[in-house]
Amino acid sequence: MKVLVTGASGFIGRYLLNELMEHGYEVRALTRKAIKVEGVEAMKGDITKPSTLQKAFQGVDAVFHNAAYAADYGERIKFYEVNVEGTRNVAEACKKNRVERIIYTGSAGVYGFPNTNEWITEDSPKKPINAYQESKLEAEKVLNEYEDMHISIVRPPLVLGAGAKAAFMLLSKMEEGKLAYIGNGKNYITIAHPKDVALCLRLALEKDEKGEIFNVVSFICRIEELYKEIAKQLGVEEPKKHVPYFLAYLVAFLSEKFAKEPSLTKFRVKSFGTTRRISCEKAKKKLGYKPGYDLKATVKDMVEWYKGIKEEGQRASF
Repeated sequence: MKVLVTGASGFIGRYLLNELMEHGYEVRALTRKAIKVEGVEAMKGDITKPSTLQKAFQGVDAVFHNAAYAADYGERIKFYEVNVEGTRNVAEACKKNRVERIIYTGSAGVYGFPNTNEWITEDSPKKPINAYQESKLEAEKVLNEYEDMHISIVRPPLVLGAGAKAAFMLLSKMEEGKLAYIGNGKNYITIAHPKDVALCLRLALEKDEKGEIFNVVSFICRIEELYKEIAKQLGVEEPKKHVPYFLAYLVAFLSEKFAKEPSLTKFRVKSFGTTRRISCEKAKKKLGYKPGYDLKATVKDMVEWYKGIKEEGQRASF
């Protein structure tokens, strides 16, 4: 089977290319900048420019739509241009080229941060809190308009692993002694490793017969468990400082309002200061999904990568 991957040079995209090649797929990659990956047919294109897409969509059996503009703060218009209209352009390119199968990398951000111990399933209320999360929900609505297509949606939560900017931020702040708990650290966070996300995306192509939505999760832990494991594997002292949630949120609110580039965002405060327990039971039952990464394995992956890029002097690239 020949498949096209949009956003192939991105964080999750690189893992997805490897996952697909390892399982015998003929892979074509669509990126804005030229890339060279052995065994992959690379083509240039921009999902915000429909005229650049047609050639890449010809002769493929399925499209993994992974390209997105992801950030926890920014101008609404850019999120919508890439994530909403870009998704419409991808769906239209599929329609014109008679590609009926789309696997979309969504986001668990559509649920917002309800701060509850109750399990969040695919049918839970949608309460996005920022422009990125709103745009991902709107993109799903766009795909729902194409009723004659077979579309699967996979929603990852916070994705941590080698190559993640969020991982670099966590580890560098931990190493510098600048990481603090927001609240008491007892709250739960849901995390997915990018390799598990790629696995679930592939399984959605192979086993989703109806075109459904699936959460993908590697593990759930308390924030204090995550921080302690990072400190242990980095060989540094674990954080001692606790900042009250309301104070952190106030700082983030003011930072977003008055700073050109906020040092703290409301998204980060909610991510690390509230509880969110997302269930992936549906993916396990219907797709046969089984996560390969737990807390220790994910932190090990991050720490080895982090130490490697420091040794290579690549810190400036982040």
